[in-house]
Amino acid sequence: MNGRGIAAVAVLAAWGAGLAVFAQRESSRSTVQRLAEAAVRVAPGPTYFAIESEARHVGFASFTTDTIPDGLQFTEYDVREERASGRRVRQVVTHATRALALREIAVSAAAPVATARVLDDSTLLVVRESAAGRDSTRERFVAPLLVPALVPMAIALGPSPSVGDRHAFDVFDPATLRVRRLAVTLAAESTFVVVDSAAFDAEERRWVPAHRDTLTAWRVVEDRVPGLDAWVDALGRLVTLREDAATRQTRTSYEMAFENWRSTVRASGDAVTAPMKTVTAVRATPPVGTLTVVALGLPLGDLSATGRWQRRSGDTIRIVRADSLTQQHGYWLPPQRDHRTAFASTLKVEPGIEVEAHPIAGAARRLRGRAYDPLAVTQRLARWVSDSIRLETTLTPPSALTTLRSASGDADHHTMLFLALARASGIPARAVRGVVYTGDAWLSHSWAEVWVSRDWVPVDPTSGQFPADASHLRLVVGAVSLGQELDRLVSRSTLRVVASGPAPTHKP
Repeated sequence: MNGRGIAAVAVLAAWGAGLAVFAQRESSRSTVQRLAEAAVRVAPGPTYFAIESEARHVGFASFTTDTIPDGLQFTEYDVREERASGRRVRQVVTHATRALALREIAVSAAAPVATARVLDDSTLLVVRESAAGRDSTRERFVAPLLVPALVPMAIALGPSPSVGDRHAFDVFDPATLRVRRLAVTLAAESTFVVVDSAAFDAEERRWVPAHRDTLTAWRVVEDRVPGLDAWVDALGRLVTLREDAATRQTRTSYEMAFENWRSTVRASGDAVTAPMKTVTAVRATPPVGTLTVVALGLPLGDLSATGRWQRRSGDTIRIVRADSLTQQHGYWLPPQRDHRTAFASTLKVEPGIEVEAHPIAGAARRLRGRAYDPLAVTQRLARWVSDSIRLETTLTPPSALTTLRSASGDADHHTMLFLALARASGIPARAVRGVVYTGDAWLSHSWAEVWVSRDWVPVDPTSGQFPADASHLRLVVGAVSLGQELDRLVSRSTLRVVASGPAPTHKP
């Protein structure tokens, strides 16, 4: 063999060795490593879906991807009308690593309300919230732990999808609040036409397609029945999701998904069978100073019905307006580091409370101005939210940033915006929920509490009251989203006012 032949053999041998090393490296890479590489292609932004059942447009869904400093945030929102149970609302907010693995998740806007957090490489802590209290469990998993909504993305962003491919992941299921193994097969490949923009048809009074996009999608089918059955595009976004024989979600433009559904609900009149959130401003004239209530049928021992301004004796609760506020609040604004550390849980960013978002931080800065007294700043923020945010029924999930931009929302939206502004100003603030007495009825309501005067003091940003008057009966602390479950408890109870008195006319 001459020199050229020897060189050619050497080159081929080196090439073969390189292929072997590459193949070994590829086979030895963990699923986590592959997902981390694939997730670089995840694009932020929302996608919208029309929910149809038995040829009727019954609801709206959205899936939004956002980048956060240490990973990714995914928000699933679903609102629909159901014949048997009326309106159903569900929101799931997932914080994940750059490799799509679950870090923490919040399931809200409908029972069961829960949060879950990854403790280590194999343990998930699940905390269930209810009007009667909370309980926690620990779930074991095999990393990486995903949520079902991210499985299509993990598949599509990996190696080139091919019909017949099989995948399996441990997932935390927000519907059952349990970890389970989700195994799927790519059953088919096809082409779809998707509406990506719409125009309003004045004659039909509906939004119609303005532009369509053609794309390739793969059918992802879970091994068990019933289970996941969806078509997914090359970026892992759902094209269509089949829930059961009669119900499916179809990707489309926002206007066709949401506006057309809302128009259908309004036109049908009696289509909304579930109670709507209370949107009537609660503004007692004059403010109620004291209120004594006998509550029969409520598990008061399991609720947050006792505090400095709300004392309980058996089934009787006496509420007093916090008119004894003084300047001895213990801190000035901006607060010092030790104060921020002590109240970290009520100053932090949470789903729907976007404390660090530039519009929120800027608004808080402008509203606070040169004031350093938390009492004065709280009063200013409460009045501004009440005066500036239009009170109306809103179907979008409560979010401070969305409410600030739309300048409208219900009591939950007012509360979330106030919480974000207060926390951005350095004032510890938390959500509360309960009922408010209007003089002839009790209405479901949410408001806030701030840490001033060395205690938690109620403030109602919907009505602009600080301190909130004694017509507010607090039942739950820390969860605006418990409204539906709490309403069911209250509906089975009896609340009877046995005494009341006006508030003093002086201001705090």
